[in-house]
Amino acid sequence: MIEIAGVRKSFGALAALDGITLSVADNEFVTLIGRSGCGKSTLLRIVAGLLAPTDGAVRIDGRTVRKPRRDVSFMFQQPALLPWRSVLSNVMLPVEIFGLDKRGYTGRAHDLLATVGLEGFEKRLPHELSGGMRQRVSLCRSLIQNPRVLLMDEPFSALDALTRTELSQLLQQIQQQYAATIVFVTHSIDEAVLLSDRVAVMTPRPGRIHRIVDVGIPRPRSLGRHAHAADVARLSNELHDLLAPA
Repeated sequence: MIEIAGVRKSFGALAALDGITLSVADNEFVTLIGRSGCGKSTLLRIVAGLLAPTDGAVRIDGRTVRKPRRDVSFMFQQPALLPWRSVLSNVMLPVEIFGLDKRGYTGRAHDLLATVGLEGFEKRLPHELSGGMRQRVSLCRSLIQNPRVLLMDEPFSALDALTRTELSQLLQQIQQQYAATIVFVTHSIDEAVLLSDRVAVMTPRPGRIHRIVDVGIPRPRSLGRHAHAADVARLSNELHDLLAPA
C-alpha cells in the first residue's frame, strides 16, 4: 500500500531524514518511534503530501505522492476542531472540503460517533467536551471519507494516561472495523506495542530506520493482566533497549 523509497529531507543545512526505506502493507498498522527530533513527524508529512522530500519518493497504491490525497487522512496531535461548529458539523468538514454529497455521509458520521461513544453529542460545541472527547471527534473526522490510509501524529500525547489507554483500545477496534492502513507516530513504547503490527525504530537526527520490530501478539491487547502480558513486557523492554542512548 505505502512504499517509502530512499527518502531524504533537509531544511537548509539541517539533514532531518537520511535514506528512509519502508513498506507498509494494506490494512497494516505500523508505528514510528524514536527520540524527539528524529524526523518522525517530518516523515509522516512527506507521506501525506504536505512536505516534498529532498530526495527519494513515496508511493501509495503505486502512485507517487506529490500532494495531499482524498483517500489519505491526517490526524494531528491537537484536535483542531472549529469552535463555532457542532460535533457533527466538525466531523462532516472533510465532506464539504472535498465537495462530496453530504446526504451520502451523514449516516456514516452518526455511525462513527456512535462507535466512539459520542452518540447524543452531535449538537454539542467543542468547548462543551473533554479533551478525550474532542480527540474522538477528530478521529471520526479523519475517518468520515473512508480513507484507505490514516496517518496519526501523536494523537493521544496531550491526554491523561487513562484516556490514552481507552483511546488506544478504541483505535484497535476502529482499525478492525474500518480496515484502514495506519501509520502512527508516538513517543510511548506502551502505545507502540499495544497498537502495532510492526514498530519502526528511528535513529536520532538525521532519522534513519534503525530496526523494525514485529509485534505478533494476538489482538485485542492491553497492559493489564492477560494471557499475553509476558510478550507485551518483553517487546516493551526490547524497544526500551533499542531507544536507549548508545
